[in-house]
Amino acid sequence: MEKRLIDAQLWSDGDGQLKDCDCNDAWQVLSRLGAPYRFAGKSFDGLYEYLILHPKTGDVIATGRGESTAQAMCEAALAGKEILSS
Repeated sequence: MEKRLIDAQLWSDGDGQLKDCDCNDAWQVLSRLGAPYRFAGKSFDGLYEYLILHPKTGDVIATGRGESTAQAMCEAALAGKEILSS
């Protein structure tokens, strides 16, 4: 996960080692995305889910899911970065 976030410029070596289950690190990643986001709850298969919203319209543009909230937040940030960068 850490390498993927560094490649997407949502994390850096200077930030230290990413703690996969640490919500503080995940909040930092989401804040660097610069887009609004929402917690969507748990999906039908028990995974946590975060949504990335379009900054102007508020429409859902990306989703991240994971076994922990922090993992779902990071996955959402990566998915949102891909959409917003294109």
